[in-house]
Amino acid sequence: MSFRWIVSYAVILCIPVILSIIIYSQTRGIVQFEIERASSAMLHQVKYIVEGELQQMESLATQLSIHPEVRSLLATPVNESAYQIYKMKQELNKLLSTNDFIKDIYVYSKPLQSVLSSETYVKARLFYEMKHQTQTFTYEDWVELITQDQSGSYVLIPVENQGKFAYTPTYIRSLPIQTGGDTSGKLLIPLNTEKIMTMLANIDWVKQGQVFIMDTNGQILIRNTEEGTIEPSSYKAWTEHRSGAFTDSFQGIKSMITIESSDITGWKYISVFPTNVFWERAEAIRTMNILGLLLCFAIGGAVIYYFARKNYDPVRQLVNVFSRSSLRENRPDLDEYTFIRRSVLETIRERDDINNKHVQQLLVLQNYYLGRLLKGQTDRNVPLKELAKVHNLPWTTDHFAVLLFYIDSNEGDINDLALSQFIVSNIVKDTVGRHLTIHFADVDGMLAAVINIDPDRTEQWKEDIEDDLAQAYEFISFRYKLRFTSVGSELQIGLNGVHQAFLQALEAQEYRMVLGEGMLIWYGDIKPSESSYFFTVNDQMILINYLKADEFEKAKHMIDNVIQHAFQKEMSHEIAKCVLLDVATTLIKTIPDQDQAGIAWDEWRPLKRLLSCSTKMEFRQELLDIFDRVCHVIRSKQNGQTSAGIGEKVTKFVEENFSDKNLSVSLIGDQFRLTPQYVSRLFREQMGQVGLHDFISQTRVEAAKVLLLEGASIDDTAARVGFASSHAFIRVFKKYEGITPGKYKMIQ
Repeated sequence: MSFRWIVSYAVILCIPVILSIIIYSQTRGIVQFEIERASSAMLHQVKYIVEGELQQMESLATQLSIHPEVRSLLATPVNESAYQIYKMKQELNKLLSTNDFIKDIYVYSKPLQSVLSSETYVKARLFYEMKHQTQTFTYEDWVELITQDQSGSYVLIPVENQGKFAYTPTYIRSLPIQTGGDTSGKLLIPLNTEKIMTMLANIDWVKQGQVFIMDTNGQILIRNTEEGTIEPSSYKAWTEHRSGAFTDSFQGIKSMITIESSDITGWKYISVFPTNVFWERAEAIRTMNILGLLLCFAIGGAVIYYFARKNYDPVRQLVNVFSRSSLRENRPDLDEYTFIRRSVLETIRERDDINNKHVQQLLVLQNYYLGRLLKGQTDRNVPLKELAKVHNLPWTTDHFAVLLFYIDSNEGDINDLALSQFIVSNIVKDTVGRHLTIHFADVDGMLAAVINIDPDRTEQWKEDIEDDLAQAYEFISFRYKLRFTSVGSELQIGLNGVHQAFLQALEAQEYRMVLGEGMLIWYGDIKPSESSYFFTVNDQMILINYLKADEFEKAKHMIDNVIQHAFQKEMSHEIAKCVLLDVATTLIKTIPDQDQAGIAWDEWRPLKRLLSCSTKMEFRQELLDIFDRVCHVIRSKQNGQTSAGIGEKVTKFVEENFSDKNLSVSLIGDQFRLTPQYVSRLFREQMGQVGLHDFISQTRVEAAKVLLLEGASIDDTAARVGFASSHAFIRVFKKYEGITPGKYKMIQ
């Protein structure tokens, strides 16, 4: 194993070695890039300075071309004025003193055949002999130069300087500036090459290479050294490049050549440096890298051996701790680290499996115990602390309350009740658990919660629960499209009180019919008092007489009063159900025997629909439906007239107004000036066996199916097709389609 440690450390040591090699391999490219960038920056600086000076010089030439003294000199036909010449020389000297980039200024006058400079004023031939006469530049060349029309260009002419002649870039232009006609003179401005050479000498790179300035004709105007002559073939390739850097041979030496072109003058600024100038630095870096790598290998090898021997001892001891004869026999090639890892993972896995099984068993045990405790089937003589410890219930007091949850979906029936209960129980536990200790249990498919209440919070525990349930309800309704109604007991003392609290919660949930659906109903809020059966036989006779006397409005008003009385808080829900069923049977008994045979009782099922109601609104709607049917039968007996075509008119009216929540058989009867019962009977006779009330409901359901397929929500669909509530819509939809709207959307 010690050898493995040495190899591992050696691999780690190789990482910086490999990085050093890669870094060195990139050094040459980086150095070359930096040299090219520095050379380009230098040339750009030279170009900027030179072009700035050239622009000033050309501006000076423009000023001289319009100078009145110059124009006067050029306009003199024969004799010149000595005073005028003196003033011009003074003016030229002044201009030279302000611009050291200019060596001199020559003004040639064609009428006078003379040249005026800052130093002298002589005839043109004598000036040539004094300043420009060489074997390669003849007088004829001079005459041709000063007589040709020039709009402003640069030429190389020999210029005398301290007894020596040097070809100097000279700016030349015709005078005066005009668009046509003969010129009367020339302006020549030789550049101060010494100034340019001094400027180039101040740049570090120039000392190790050469810098050239080339005009647009491929002629070298300026160079930073005068050593030797340059053959045009040596720099012929430069004219093919505009800007950039490349490597080429120059005068037999491999060099880095960088070119910058001017967008103003068209000149090219060229730097030439031998490549060995900057590769010397790369060679120095390579030498340092090699020495550093050798030093790393020497020192690193010693350190690797030392730490490998030192660090292996704890590993050997750890192997002895986890050593198992079976593993060594089954896996003889197993190394120490793999052996330790396998042993540790097996130990952790066994521990996690035991913990998970313990948690699952504990949850099952808690649910079973809480279920039996709620039903009053446990031994309640065992001390509270002992029970809490055995079942891992953090109960600290003997004050208890019970909550029951009834879960419903915003989109119809719940597809997975267990999942819905899991969602509600976990979210409610997170919110309520911040203030109170709460545990959930499944009691015969019903979600129940046992709450342990600290004595210090007995005055405000209800407010805490209401606030927490409001937060949980808002989140669950928005996120999971679920809604729930909770019913709660009063505060009870001791384990015996848990069963009593459960019974109170069960009794409170029965009063959802009376109080309607809400987020939380407390048993203490219902407190039913002793109530009597208020719908007596006399009341039944009054209702029947109203119907027989055709006083339907009074009968309807009486039914509304009965419903209002039945849903008062102090009314027992059992008596309320009996009263409402009694009202329904009283209405049905008023239908004549001969007409009862024509009613499709299996399709209508009025009592079954009435018993399935759970809220005041549902009970009222079903009773009014029975009332409308009864009124229809009674009125149809009183009016035997017929109305041809009334069925089609009613059909059209329903199809146009089905979204009106007030649409009913009575409203249609008023529309066609017929009693509701009579118009309903005529509709059934002319359009088939479907009743008018059913036709209205079917029309709304068909319209709702279209909206559901378009993605509308259940609440929005119910409102748009004329239902008073989403509950009524779900009930009617399920009646005619056999499934809830939510399932219909899912199937489609």
